[in-house]
Amino acid sequence: MTLVSPRFDLYESQFGNWDELSYIRSKPRRATPFDPNLYFYPEGMATLFAHPRVANSPEHVRRELLVLHLYNYLEFTVRLELGPVNDVSKLLCLEDFLPWLPSQMRDDAFKIYVDEGAHAEMCRVLMMSVQQSTRVERLRLTPAFLRTLEDLVSSEQPEHRPLIKLFFVIISETLITGSLVRLPKDETVQRAVRDVANDHATDEGRHHAYFRKVFEYVWPRLPREMKRKIGILLPDMILAFLQPDKSALMRMLESFPEHFARPAQIVEEVIDYKSTVDGIVASASPTLKMLRENHVFDDPAIDNEFTRLRLVPPRNESRPSMSNWRTDQAIPAGFQDQPVELVEVSSE
Repeated sequence: MTLVSPRFDLYESQFGNWDELSYIRSKPRRATPFDPNLYFYPEGMATLFAHPRVANSPEHVRRELLVLHLYNYLEFTVRLELGPVNDVSKLLCLEDFLPWLPSQMRDDAFKIYVDEGAHAEMCRVLMMSVQQSTRVERLRLTPAFLRTLEDLVSSEQPEHRPLIKLFFVIISETLITGSLVRLPKDETVQRAVRDVANDHATDEGRHHAYFRKVFEYVWPRLPREMKRKIGILLPDMILAFLQPDKSALMRMLESFPEHFARPAQIVEEVIDYKSTVDGIVASASPTLKMLRENHVFDDPAIDNEFTRLRLVPPRNESRPSMSNWRTDQAIPAGFQDQPVELVEVSSE
């Protein structure tokens, strides 16, 4: 497959002051002690706590479940950064991969590679510290998104696999989840956890802008048939990151058989809650806007796949215009330069 060589607009790097702003280049290691009165993860962000049986379980069970939710978040981050994100960052560093990309964009990929390794390391350090302090053992699960990526890549011809990985990472880096937005500000949570989340979010603001720009450079140059091939996979990529991980949630509940006799039922009910679906769409909204702005939904086959998986409403239903979206909560430093919409504003 040959991509059309583009005529570029000027690429504006977000990394001009990287030495002063990035976590790995500018911030000292912290050794903040844990406070026994604080939680290790917010109940409002812990998927299982949407279910009344979990929310009303004994205090010691809830606290341990919150530690397991933290482990799940940290392990997810470690495996994502060391795996797909840095695999793709390394590809973008190589001059023979999309050789028409701006030289500065390639230089910035090196900085992202360094950032992401640092994010994985700081999450690993925090995970080990929490385990030592709480004596709650990690579950050591493979995140579901890795299985999704393996399925997507293995089903494609070898020459298409680097592009599949590229768009998988573009999706991951343009989503804005609660861990980036709400966790750093939740004062019920351990300061050490909030600091890690805040340092991560600050760097990810620059990465968000970078990968959005990569999308804007690459997508218009894809042949029409390749756009469709990748486009119909994009909803699965979004859900790989945002849909609750059933196996992980099951394993958490199975740690307490005396309290949760039917863990599968609880997990299925939580996943079917309207609040869970709404949360997925809210976190996906910056990515969906990026796709809309780049005319991805102009292809009915792609649009139908997003509709089938409930990420956008059917064409015969009212769809929000981009002017009817606003940011409902504070966005971490670095995201402000990019349009971000998390909540639809009613026109009533």
